[in-house]
Amino acid sequence: MTHMRRLAPLLLLLPVACAPQAGPEGLAAPPAAAAGSLEAAAAQLPGSAAEFTRGNATWHEQQQPGLGVTVDYAGPERAAVATVSLYDRGEGAVRGGPSDQRLAREFSVAVREVVAIAGTRTSQQIAERERREVAVPGGQPLACSWFDGTYGRQEVRTLLCLGAAAGRFIKFQVTAPARPVRPVDPMPFVVEVTRAARAG
Repeated sequence: MTHMRRLAPLLLLLPVACAPQAGPEGLAAPPAAAAGSLEAAAAQLPGSAAEFTRGNATWHEQQQPGLGVTVDYAGPERAAVATVSLYDRGEGAVRGGPSDQRLAREFSVAVREVVAIAGTRTSQQIAERERREVAVPGGQPLACSWFDGTYGRQEVRTLLCLGAAAGRFIKFQVTAPARPVRPVDPMPFVVEVTRAARAG
C-alpha cells in the first residue's frame, strides 16, 4: 500500500488516456494483426523488460489516426511508471537514421509536450536537465532527455526517449521519485524494449 501511495501521483504525470478493455497479458485487444501493421508492431513489445511489467494499451489510432498505440509499464515494486508509444502521425513510414529529419522534429515536439503538460498543473514543475543520444545495440541510437521536477512536495525525475522502430516513432516516458525506496535505472528497459520493437 505504501508503494501504491507513492506511485499514485506519478501516474498523473503521464499523458491521460482512457483505459480500454484489457486483452491477453493486459494488452487491449486490437483488430486482427497483419504483417507490418500497428497491431503486429505493438505485439512485439515484451510483457516484461528489465523488471518493468507491461499493463494496458490505449489504441489512439482507432479514434485519432496517426497517433498509434500507447502501452503502460510499471517498474519493479512500482517504483516507476512508464509509457511506450508507437505512432507515425499519419505521415508514412519512419525510417530513422541521420537522413530522417522527422526524428529530430518529433523529438523537439515531444520535449515541448512534456513541459507544456506540466505547465497546465499548478502543483507540478519540470525543467529539462540533460539531452543526449543513447546507443541501442544493432541499430540507430535514441534521442533522450532527462527532466527534474516536482509534483506537490515530491521531487521526481522523468526520462523521455524517442527513436524509430517498425516504421514508426517509438517514444518512452519514464517517471520515478527522485528519492525512490528502490533505485530504478530506466535505460535497460528503454533499450530492451526498443530492440524488441525493432526485431519484428
